[in-house]
Amino acid sequence: MAKQGVAHLMLRVATWRGDALASLLTGAGRRDPYPIYERLRRRQLAKSALGAFATADYSTCAAVLRDPRFSSAPSHLPGYRAPEYPADDPRSGLLGDETSLLTMDPPDHTRIRRLVSSTFTRRAVDLIEPFVRETADALLDAVDVRDGFDLVGAFAYRLPVAVICRLLGVPPGDEATFRRWGDALSAGLEPRMSDELDPSVVAAELDLTAYLRALIAARRASPDATFLSALVDAEEGGDRLSETELVATAMLLLVAGFETTVNLIANGTAALLDAPEVWAQLREEPEKWPEAVEELLRYDSPVQVTSRIATEDLELAGTPIPAGSSVVVAIGGANRDPRVFPEPDRVVLGRPGRDHHLSFSLGIHHCLGAALARLEAKVAFEALTSRLDRPAYAGRPVRRARLVLRGYESLPLRSLASSAATSGTE
Repeated sequence: MAKQGVAHLMLRVATWRGDALASLLTGAGRRDPYPIYERLRRRQLAKSALGAFATADYSTCAAVLRDPRFSSAPSHLPGYRAPEYPADDPRSGLLGDETSLLTMDPPDHTRIRRLVSSTFTRRAVDLIEPFVRETADALLDAVDVRDGFDLVGAFAYRLPVAVICRLLGVPPGDEATFRRWGDALSAGLEPRMSDELDPSVVAAELDLTAYLRALIAARRASPDATFLSALVDAEEGGDRLSETELVATAMLLLVAGFETTVNLIANGTAALLDAPEVWAQLREEPEKWPEAVEELLRYDSPVQVTSRIATEDLELAGTPIPAGSSVVVAIGGANRDPRVFPEPDRVVLGRPGRDHHLSFSLGIHHCLGAALARLEAKVAFEALTSRLDRPAYAGRPVRRARLVLRGYESLPLRSLASSAATSGTE
């Protein structure tokens, strides 16, 4: 507790002194990081009093994400110790953060990504599109858009949860539990001032790991047409994913597979409520949704920050970076860099270079599920714009107090149109 108290004191002092990275970790910074990104961008690369470097400059962010000398594996941090679990713990055998594709280096990363990619193909994504559309329509049929509904609870959460559970072969009755686990695990991605995880995160890890182990065993015994079954059977040159790797990959799919899409749908809808002329245009020209999704990914990215660790002494933006140093990459800030995206604080359809955003990262950690996220978002927005003519807030939106995965706790909406055709309850 004393160590944690000192860390919080350091954070307050650094914030008081104008440290941009420390300011991002405050409540106000998490709610609206964009003014802080602008300050950070002017310095290109800044050394924080908290010990890490930070950048919101597009070219510097892209350079870090592409450079193989930067790793996302925590083992490169000085003094890092992988977590250890008792033999009877469901997490036993998982080596900690480095079992995830997100935090793994080549050659292990190359091997596992190749096996996962062999099943998570564009064709597999296309095959699930009818289910995505059917689910989106059914969810909107269940709400009255004129009286108002919470976009997050009634739609933005339930759609991607249903999709990821379908892919993994999770029974529909367990979807609510999966949502709870995913919410807890995503909270564990947030920067924290101590090494201790919140008890709810630990509980979610235990429960989900045990659940996935049982689910994988069921797919081994009785293969089916799910993506999880395809992962179990994935083979290349005699190589297969171990059970540990299967569990870690399935956990990643859960968090990355729906938490980010929830935020994309909610953040994008809120952005369009502030740009009603764009909403109206997309309602009349739904064929423009693919380009609109790219712009919404850029404008208010579901993933705002990531980090990399220097594996050797190097130089970045003219600044020496010692081996073992962390560099915080502000994806959300890079996506608002005016040198790359003119008028970055506006939603602009037809923007040149609209797919140059960093929302799906770059380099070896480019998001495997990008095609699925784009499909879900396009279908979700098409359904929303077809049902809601002249949408408006039906109450006060509530942001989640998170920096890494930026989104809403609730987003009450209603349609100002009087036509019964806009209500799914008719």
